[in-house]
Amino acid sequence: MDPKLKLIVRGNPREELSLLLRLHKANIYPKNCKVISQFGDVISCRILRKNLLSVYDDKATRSLKAPQVIPANYKNSRITDVSIGAFQELHQNLVSSNYKRSPVVFGIIDFGFDFGHRDFQDAYGKTRFEKIWVQPTPYRNSNKYGYGEIFNAPEMNRAITSQSPYRFLGYHPGKNDRFGRGMHGTHVLGIAASSGASGARGLASTSPIVAVDMGSSYVNGSDLSLGDSVKLIEGIDFILEQAGERPCVINLSLGGHCSDHTGKTLVEIALNNAVKNRKATVIVQSTGNYFKADCHHVGILKEGESKEITWLFKRRDPSANEIEVWYEGEDRITAELYTDNGILIGRSEPFNDAVLNYDKIQNGIIYHRSKEPNTGKNHINIILSKRPESRKLILKLKGGQVKNGEYHVYVERDDMGQSRLAPQDVDTNFTIGSICNAPLTIAVGAYNQKSLERDPMSFSSAGPTIDRRVKPEVLAPGNKIVAARSASKYQLEPGHGLIAKSGSSMAAPYVASLAVKILEKFPKLSIYEIRRLLFQSCNARKHRNQSDANQSGYGMVSYAKLRFLLKQKQRSQQSKNRLHY
Repeated sequence: MDPKLKLIVRGNPREELSLLLRLHKANIYPKNCKVISQFGDVISCRILRKNLLSVYDDKATRSLKAPQVIPANYKNSRITDVSIGAFQELHQNLVSSNYKRSPVVFGIIDFGFDFGHRDFQDAYGKTRFEKIWVQPTPYRNSNKYGYGEIFNAPEMNRAITSQSPYRFLGYHPGKNDRFGRGMHGTHVLGIAASSGASGARGLASTSPIVAVDMGSSYVNGSDLSLGDSVKLIEGIDFILEQAGERPCVINLSLGGHCSDHTGKTLVEIALNNAVKNRKATVIVQSTGNYFKADCHHVGILKEGESKEITWLFKRRDPSANEIEVWYEGEDRITAELYTDNGILIGRSEPFNDAVLNYDKIQNGIIYHRSKEPNTGKNHINIILSKRPESRKLILKLKGGQVKNGEYHVYVERDDMGQSRLAPQDVDTNFTIGSICNAPLTIAVGAYNQKSLERDPMSFSSAGPTIDRRVKPEVLAPGNKIVAARSASKYQLEPGHGLIAKSGSSMAAPYVASLAVKILEKFPKLSIYEIRRLLFQSCNARKHRNQSDANQSGYGMVSYAKLRFLLKQKQRSQQSKNRLHY
């Protein structure tokens, strides 16, 4: 059973749990399971806790997973002094009578969308947001998901013309922004879809926008800093339902450290099914900012051999901590955890769970699972309720029966108090984010567009996937990108400001906007054809070493090169049409 699922088995039997489930057959469902959204063989669903074990054991169920936290991929930011007026002259063409709305919907799942910012208004001063689903707000208007509030364009347009837009609508994008640094979602969206009224005009500047604000939320009784995997998949469902028959590009600048990194989490399988089964659909993801996070270790373990990995903790860390080990299903590895002075605090043989006792109390657990059903890999998940007083633990892995021997260790992301591996144990490869490993979604790394060498940013995560596929596939600019800044908590009306932020979060929306340009020209392309065009538009880099290559994918995307390819394709299609007639 999934470790996180074991944590929620006990509790109020009448409580309704939100879960992800993979079916053996896409049209046969387990009993006592309410389907909310579906992507091929993966569904999001609601199950009463009293029925959890029966659904888990049902013949229709292949895999059942509890929600996983999905944080945003940001790096740093600084407020800029950019003059708004300087941009207004540059983009006067936007208000011409030739203004034409794009047929391609731009979808985004993030947090903090400033619907009042003029960069998201059309030539006539109307909002380009068709809908914003704010997931963490009280359930006020009826929707099939059973939570959150959905705001539509007429409501937002009325709010924009009011004296206090945020109060009028009942949604303030910057309610958690005390220092005026701007919310992540507004900035990411501005890079791709700014109309050019304040900031530089995005390539998706006329696209209608459908946004999902994950915000902070409660998941099965636990207070989490951001949204979770179930809400993410239901957000995808919401965007695609709103898009209807129209082409759609979705940006996800989200992710964490831990997972199997083979693209076989239920989130990734669902995302892959979404783009594979629906034409003219693209999902672009940030690869993560984890190259220097000291979050990954890889090794080869032989029979009878032991490896020690040092796990370090911050002095002030109020949060729980987590570390995972993934290894091949044919192998058998024992995990032991020691204090820094050599005292054993927990031991897990294959495939037995074990409690952890340290600082004179039970403070954690080791879950040890055989052949996780989606990957076939064995999985060790160690969860600590608090950091040890010594601030250092030793994870010892012992090889029993070993045929392959490769194993990967990941420390989970924790924005409240990040624990790390000791420098001697760190491997910077295989550090791509937890949910961007699917075969058909497009993972984007960041490069420094301000340097002559155009090197990957020092923080930008490196591939490959554990099953040795290229990720990230492409690089895009990610150094101090200037785009829309949302109003802060203390502003009652939009400020229309700008801010510079760095990260793979800032690179992904640029690639998403390139996908919009492809679909504007060719609105019926499959994901395979779209990927081919994007990868052909890359300028390859001369790599300094293997890690540099693993950060770079197929190279840096070039809009000029893409335009040339699109013109070529258009001429080829026109030639075929003439021959046909």
